[in-house]
Amino acid sequence: MDYITTANVLLWFFLTLGFFLVFLSHWLVAVSLFPDFVADCASQYRRPVTVTLLGLLALVVPIAIGVAGLNILPPLLKWVGLLIIFAPILGGLMGTAGLAHKIGQGMPAPGDNNQPWKGVLRGGTALALTFLLPILGQILAIPLILASGLGASLLTWNTRRRNRPQATATAAAASMPPLPGNPQPAPHPSAATSAPSHAPAHIPALPILPHQLPS
Repeated sequence: MDYITTANVLLWFFLTLGFFLVFLSHWLVAVSLFPDFVADCASQYRRPVTVTLLGLLALVVPIAIGVAGLNILPPLLKWVGLLIIFAPILGGLMGTAGLAHKIGQGMPAPGDNNQPWKGVLRGGTALALTFLLPILGQILAIPLILASGLGASLLTWNTRRRNRPQATATAAAASMPPLPGNPQPAPHPSAATSAPSHAPAHIPALPILPHQLPS
C-alpha cells in the first residue's frame, strides 16, 4: 500500500477542506443575495429522487459538450467550453444552498427568522462534513449533491417562469387607477317639491271692526 503516504493523505485532506470551504461560502453568499430563491430550492427537496435524476441529466450532458468543445474549438474560443462546463456547476451550487437551508431547518435555533443565514451555516456545515468520508465522499457525495442542487435550481426556475406572467398581471391590475364609473343621474326632486301644490293659499285674517261685533 505505497499510495497511503503522508503526501497523499495531506493532498486528500486539503482537497476535501477546500471543497468544504468553497461549498459553504457559496451557500452563504446564495442565501444572502437570493433568500427567496434558496427557500424555493429547499421546497423542491421534498422530491429528492426527482431533483437528483433531473440534475444528473442536466449536469452530465453540458459537461460532456464542454469537454468536447475544449478539444475541438480553437484556443480563442475555448472559454465557451469552460462556460458550458461551469454554468451547471454554478447552478448546482445555488440549488444545494436550498439543501443546506432545509437541513438547517431541522436544527432550529433562536433568531433563525431574523438571521436565516445561521440555519444555512449549520446545515451547510453538517452537509459539507459528509465530504470527509474517504473515497465515497469525494467520488459519490459531491457529484450527487451537485446534481440534486442543479435539479432543484431548474425546477425552481421553471416554477418561477410559469408564475411570472400571472404575478405581472396581478401587479399591473393592482397598480392601475380605478376606472371612472358612469355618472350617476341626479336624484329626482320629491313629489312634495316638484308637484304643484293644490292647497288654497293662506288668507290673512281681516281685523274685526267694532260695529261688526254682535250686540
